[in-house]
Amino acid sequence: MPLAVRNYGHFWSRKLVNWGDRGRNRGGDLLGYVTVNRRPRVTDFREQIGIYVLFGENREVVYVGQTGSGNRKLFLRLRDHTKDHLRDRWENFSWFGFGRVNQNGGLSTAQRPDSVVQARSSAALDEIESVLLQLFEPRLNKQGSRWGNTQEYLQYVPAEHEASEPSIDEKLAELTEEVSNLRQSIEGNDIG
Repeated sequence: MPLAVRNYGHFWSRKLVNWGDRGRNRGGDLLGYVTVNRRPRVTDFREQIGIYVLFGENREVVYVGQTGSGNRKLFLRLRDHTKDHLRDRWENFSWFGFGRVNQNGGLSTAQRPDSVVQARSSAALDEIESVLLQLFEPRLNKQGSRWGNTQEYLQYVPAEHEASEPSIDEKLAELTEEVSNLRQSIEGNDIG
């Protein structure tokens, strides 16, 4: 069971985020996915709380921040950095979230910055070490992160998944064929 970090996204691209309508300060999303039954289960992490890291050129860490103690959750904090003094200094980011993902793929709001976290010191050490190993990928470390049940989410880019999901026309053709097969089966079993 994770101590605090329930899920994370590593080295997501700033360019692939839907930042929404900036003029109206609305819209946009921060989509990640895990594969369930060979299909992407997509979650919007815009309201996630936790920590985040901005990367510049050559994977250099240029900024570390936290989100959730005020009104600015992960998406808004990142969007702020597309307009502030950091706007030209980062291209990628990683985040480590405290909010868990529900069975339906939605983000839970149960975890708050003032939530109590209790665990053994060894679990806390494993989690902190895992975050640092994930971020810095030190070449001399042979052991990888010990995440346990913490889930990594890949950045979701709709265009990359459109080809793998059947279109409405394809689904309709499948259903039409199934109905036709059922009709033939029923007619073949009719005794009269």
